[in-house]
Amino acid sequence: MKNIYSNLLMSTVLPLADKAMKTNIASSYRKIKQMRHYSSDEILEWQKRRLRLLIEHACNHIKYYNILFKRISLLPADIKSISDLEKLPVLTKKIIRENFNDIIPDNIQSIPYNKSSTGGSTGDPLKYWVDNRSWSMANANTIINWERVGYNYGDQYIALGSSSLFVNKKPSLKHQIYYRLKNKIGLNGINMSDEVCKDYISLIRKNKIRFIYGYASSIYLLAKYAQAHNQDLKVYACFPTSEVLTDQFRKTIQAVFKCEIMDSYGANDGGITAFAYKKGFFEVGYNCLVRVDNPDQNGLGPALLTDLFNYAMPLINYRLGDEIQIDTSKNKDYPYNGQIINNVLGRTSDIIQLENGRTLTGPGFTILFKDLPVEHYCIEKNGGNSIKCSVVKLPGFEQHHEDSIRSTFKKQMGEDTNFTIEYTNEIRLTKSGKREYFRKS
Repeated sequence: MKNIYSNLLMSTVLPLADKAMKTNIASSYRKIKQMRHYSSDEILEWQKRRLRLLIEHACNHIKYYNILFKRISLLPADIKSISDLEKLPVLTKKIIRENFNDIIPDNIQSIPYNKSSTGGSTGDPLKYWVDNRSWSMANANTIINWERVGYNYGDQYIALGSSSLFVNKKPSLKHQIYYRLKNKIGLNGINMSDEVCKDYISLIRKNKIRFIYGYASSIYLLAKYAQAHNQDLKVYACFPTSEVLTDQFRKTIQAVFKCEIMDSYGANDGGITAFAYKKGFFEVGYNCLVRVDNPDQNGLGPALLTDLFNYAMPLINYRLGDEIQIDTSKNKDYPYNGQIINNVLGRTSDIIQLENGRTLTGPGFTILFKDLPVEHYCIEKNGGNSIKCSVVKLPGFEQHHEDSIRSTFKKQMGEDTNFTIEYTNEIRLTKSGKREYFRKS
């Protein structure tokens, strides 16, 4: 019965929703399914064609790229393959902010898109626009990969994320429609106190939830609570995201839930979705090209991404801030016809535990800051029930932005706590020279 329902959603309901919302998840799903049977060479040729079309669009319709190509004496035809992207300078968040209007195409009215912003996983949120085709490819790729561990589209699942983070904020109509189709139950993954975990366990048992998606640390804390209280749950698969899945997290989740774990890595601004059915092999969606900037001898370095379908705001050779590793010798015999990332070193979250019993995880707070005029931020526990947030403001930051930060933190921390905001011109770096957005004193 489940497969019949899932097939009905995929064949009839989803295409109607796509038509109404100007998306194309259903057709992207069919295309990716077809491409899974291509050879590696055929995938590469398809990506080359898409890259040439993207470059032509960028040079013909976007002021920033038109000027860039002339400045470095390149023609669109000079970019014929993935390796040719080395001829272009790296695109950084700083460059995007300084040239934002010039990266918007002059034919934007003909491109279905949505305005979005990153969560600022390194403490520096970025506003960007995303083509509906890119968004659709990412969602279709997720469905296809989840199916590999027994999920059927429409199966109910819980998502431990940023739901209920804000006092008053609802998802867009588009997201509400697709969440309903997917049968998603959004839960707050920020505060994972024992009381909250107890309620989530009850919900999972009552609704016979078999799939858990969310922050790696949130799933880990839920598993840890279940283990400590001898709660036996029948879970088919967990899909950790937004953070590095540490060995400790993985071991605990598997020991408690006795389930499949499909680790995932994604960044909407870069158009990337990547899933690790086998540990150490993240299979990258076909719509995104991945390179490593000046890799060391182990293939490690900053990730450079090019989304082949984001015509609304092409981010070509985009350095999003994560470090990855690609080991070509290791990947040579792995049975996947696309690109593979072996290790993601960015975005490992700490867990802050307050003395009042509240346990907070880091990634969800990035959702708060992504829509605020904030250049950088750092959340720091500086007492038993005390948190300090250091903020580097951007022009346009006003009192209501501070009020939003305060009300959100107080909601998650509880009333018997102390929260302070410190405005600064610079966030101190770690010993390795990176910014932290979530740390303990």
